[in-house]
Amino acid sequence: MRLTDPAKSDAVAKAAGDVPGPLTTTDSAGWDQFEFGWSDVSDFLGIGGRAARGGIFGRDAVGMGLAIQCADRKAQDIAKAEMLLWKRKGRGWTMVEHTQHPVARLLMTRPNDQHTWTEFWRMMIMHYELAQNAYALKRIATDGTVLELIPIMPGRCRPRVAYPSGKLFYEIFAGTEYERAVLGETYMIVPADRIIHLRGRLWDGLYGLSSLALGTPIFDLVSAIADYQTNIFGNDGKQPVVFQTDKVFGDGQMADAAFRRLQQQLTDKIRKASANGDPILLEAGLEAKVIALNARDGQTTESFNQQVMRICGLMNMPPHKIFALEAVAYNNMAAMNRQYYSDCLHPTAHGIQEKFRNALFPIDDWPVFSPQFDQVALMATDLEALTKLVDTAMKDGLMTFDEAREVLPFRLNPLAGGGDQRMVPVNMSLIAADGTVVQAGTGQNATQPGAGQGESPDNNAGKGAGLRLAYDAAGAA
Repeated sequence: MRLTDPAKSDAVAKAAGDVPGPLTTTDSAGWDQFEFGWSDVSDFLGIGGRAARGGIFGRDAVGMGLAIQCADRKAQDIAKAEMLLWKRKGRGWTMVEHTQHPVARLLMTRPNDQHTWTEFWRMMIMHYELAQNAYALKRIATDGTVLELIPIMPGRCRPRVAYPSGKLFYEIFAGTEYERAVLGETYMIVPADRIIHLRGRLWDGLYGLSSLALGTPIFDLVSAIADYQTNIFGNDGKQPVVFQTDKVFGDGQMADAAFRRLQQQLTDKIRKASANGDPILLEAGLEAKVIALNARDGQTTESFNQQVMRICGLMNMPPHKIFALEAVAYNNMAAMNRQYYSDCLHPTAHGIQEKFRNALFPIDDWPVFSPQFDQVALMATDLEALTKLVDTAMKDGLMTFDEAREVLPFRLNPLAGGGDQRMVPVNMSLIAADGTVVQAGTGQNATQPGAGQGESPDNNAGKGAGLRLAYDAAGAA
């Protein structure tokens, strides 16, 4: 539902069982109206009040840049995986074709008129990783069919609770001409079931704790180190120099003039040495000393690298993914890629899948339908794990040749013949429940006596292999 004037706002509130106070202005962009009839349950900006004062985007630009780089890397990797609709069939799942369900068609085409699915996921994951809150507005038909999904910036959307019923709504404000064109309105309030709200790092049960707010101390230290390095390089790497001598100039006018003349000469010499490389000759017992630490003595590089690692930990991202390769070696790269999939990509993708299932389908369809990311595409960053998966499954007979070709991220077509066959290890036999040999191992005949027929299934008797010791329990009795 869209609210553009006080009359519509009052009508919606009455339909919901609540009667908020009258709005003070008919201007839909007037922020004063937000305080009437609603109780605020979240920070409007979604990334902490400090951003409103320009702190995060000003002083903390270096830390913010690293955090955005981590979020963008994860957004790119998840956007590589296509989300498709699957339907439960027994204990397995079958992919739903685009002609069989409107949600399947939506997932196979585009989320809205302005974005592709790659752009949609990159935008949503960026919001999710930085603010730990991501919003998507559902445009629905009269029968409830989802027509479009429109991503909303966290700073443009906030939860609101209507009193006294406690019903949850979401308030959306379009801050740019593009947002007005996409939303069709400048300001609207929609019920909670019209918004897909991805929450991460839950703090109060409704709103995610922003990574930018949580990482403020790390950003402060990174910015301080960066400012120090900037000052050093901005000053051509020069450090303050002090000259000392054992000579006493005295207190008279001539002593003061001599001191000022020497100070001017040293100043000119230092300037010429910096500009032209002229040498400085010290006499009269003068000595020059640097009174500040340089970048190396202050260990700024080591400190900066440590803060980069902490930002990567805050953003749940292995450092080598943003090319921080100081702690990466060839022998631990595979382990880090495997950890990246299992501890970073998969949990995030699983949470999104569950949220989309709950938001796109009625509760009766939850056990039947499930939108899922392509796990093979997510595992593409860990080639070793993907290779072991296909190799083990093929050698143990868990999948056929065509099934293995389908798993690989190359979209290989089925084989013209023999694609439905599978490999079975030849050093082991495949035994059915009644004891018959379904597939004989090496050295065995294809036809074997059944269980309890006087010969063991290996059928070694009668081949001249030597004497055979048998025990008859009935005869012994």
